[in-house]
Amino acid sequence: MLSEYAVEPATIGADWRTFKDLIDRFGADKGRLISRLPTKWEKKVIQAAKEAGVPDIRMSSIIERLRNSKHKVVDFNRAYDSETDWIKNALCEHAARPFRAIICDAGKTTCAETIHPDDCSDGHALFRAATSYNVLRTADEIADALNAFVAVSKEVDIVDPYFDLRPTEGNYLAPLVALLDRLGRGPWPPKVIKIHFREHGSRPPPELVARDGAPQIKGRLPLGYCLELYAWSEKKDGEDFHDRFVLTDLGGIMIGAGLSADAPAESAAFTLLDFEHAQSLRNRFADESTTYARAGYAVRIHDDGSTELF
Repeated sequence: MLSEYAVEPATIGADWRTFKDLIDRFGADKGRLISRLPTKWEKKVIQAAKEAGVPDIRMSSIIERLRNSKHKVVDFNRAYDSETDWIKNALCEHAARPFRAIICDAGKTTCAETIHPDDCSDGHALFRAATSYNVLRTADEIADALNAFVAVSKEVDIVDPYFDLRPTEGNYLAPLVALLDRLGRGPWPPKVIKIHFREHGSRPPPELVARDGAPQIKGRLPLGYCLELYAWSEKKDGEDFHDRFVLTDLGGIMIGAGLSADAPAESAAFTLLDFEHAQSLRNRFADESTTYARAGYAVRIHDDGSTELF
């Protein structure tokens, strides 16, 4: 659901209005992310603004907006040769792993996927982004829809009250395995994937979840990854635990019918959430949550199949 854009620091930084208009058009909730190319992209933008003589009051605003844009400018693990210029680096990376588009000034050595800042609107085919659509309820379709979002996030919370690794309770395992397979093929650093579900009387105790879940997950977690399973109970007169989400440090996706691969004839609506809203929902499943109550021990499964309760 997310598209990666290479944005030339000199182009976005040299003009206050260009900076303001462009930075506001990015974010996971808008379906667009700026690739951190190079790794010190923000510093390059500030440098370009200084060199262009942007007034101090505007400089302060640029710096503050960049500080608050960590969910908009994301590390996609791109290579960058500091001995050559930005556009050559962008074109080299585009050839190896295409961006949705490269945003830079006119007149540069570019490609068909180049956009000038003035053309960055929903009316441009390369800038148009869907923030909600239906996803077929198959393992591959669900994994494809989540892959980019989860891959570039550092913290991941998957929320489905009905999630269950037992095959009699729905096919939740297949989409999870398909997603892990995609993550394992990418250049992404290891991470913890947390899964939150609702406790009820028919669920097995954590000891059995660990015993039976580990063989299903072993060999499927990429190196360095681990999976954590949390059961939560509702509080009397509190929030209902019904909605399904994938929530990360970058934002969130609300998922209509759930994350089980039920049938190719069925679909679920995937809708991107406002960043602040997504973070408030994540807080419902944090250690200090007052919305729901932790039910018993959580289960942690490591990439080697070992488990622990905590």
